[in-house]
Amino acid sequence: MKTSMKPIIMGAVLLFAAGFLVGLGGPAWAKPMVLKVSHQFAAGDVRDKMARVFGDMVEEKTNGEIKFRYYPAKSLYKPKEQWDAMRMGALDLAVFPLDYASGKVPQLSITLMPCSVTNLKQGLSWRNKPIGKKINALTEQNGVKNLVWAWFDGGIGSKVKQIKVPSDVEGTKLRAAGKKFEYMMRQAGASITSMPSSEAYHALSTGVLDTMLTSSASFVSYRLYEVLNYINAPRDYSIWYMAENLCMSQKTWERLTPEQQAVFMEVAEWMHENWIYDNFRGLVDKLIESYTEANVDIHYMNKEEFDTWLQFAKETAWKEYADTVEGGQELLDMALEAME
Repeated sequence: MKTSMKPIIMGAVLLFAAGFLVGLGGPAWAKPMVLKVSHQFAAGDVRDKMARVFGDMVEEKTNGEIKFRYYPAKSLYKPKEQWDAMRMGALDLAVFPLDYASGKVPQLSITLMPCSVTNLKQGLSWRNKPIGKKINALTEQNGVKNLVWAWFDGGIGSKVKQIKVPSDVEGTKLRAAGKKFEYMMRQAGASITSMPSSEAYHALSTGVLDTMLTSSASFVSYRLYEVLNYINAPRDYSIWYMAENLCMSQKTWERLTPEQQAVFMEVAEWMHENWIYDNFRGLVDKLIESYTEANVDIHYMNKEEFDTWLQFAKETAWKEYADTVEGGQELLDMALEAME
């Protein structure tokens, strides 16, 4: 009788131990879920840091149930390929400029629309306003979940002249960043070449481009001060703001337990409230410092110049978006409402 009870007692002990370990975050032999995080930006860029801060917090709060492997500098996917990779579940997360998907979801051009956002705080407020909720719904319908909203200011750099108003771009070979900026700049007389910001240094060096728009962060992290002679820096006014969000595959999201999903949302909210603005607001100061040291001619856009761009944007990019994109006018109206 004693002998026959031993296996039962031993089994009960093992079950108790397993249950105890699960309570600590999973059995000791369980492998963590390792999620792949991709982006085009250099290691150490603020967008790379954003992904890593998010991942570190999730890993800590899940007691190591979820870990992250990072692939900066387009080392896993090319920039625009990340959208379909997330949709298919081949890629788990990406720091992704939403406008890069506008060829497949045209409405997303609103996230890089000339003069539709006038400062960083205004852009970050979208997540709690109708415009942000509409965009979240659009991306989720297409298999991608917005986790962390991140807006970046940007400027206009050139090798050939200072670009202050629309007429200044006539005759330039320009990287405009975004379909609606491309449309607007083409209407102003520029010759447009499309490419990710990660390819701009080589294009400027070889003469494929002589003028470009991109974020303050990219102007610095890609060392474009080495190949530019002029920059219109977004210190006081900027026509260029872009949503470059931390996004997640819906397929990956659905693999998470409800408890893990709650952790992701908790960390995203913490990032919005405590990290994003504090780490992004100084990017233009770093740009000014770097370009001053490199003896690049710096111009600061004034209100009169901004208003000239705004009127031109309304006549070109805004009108074309409202006329050609399903629901475009509604999204423009929501963006204008978010300005108030």
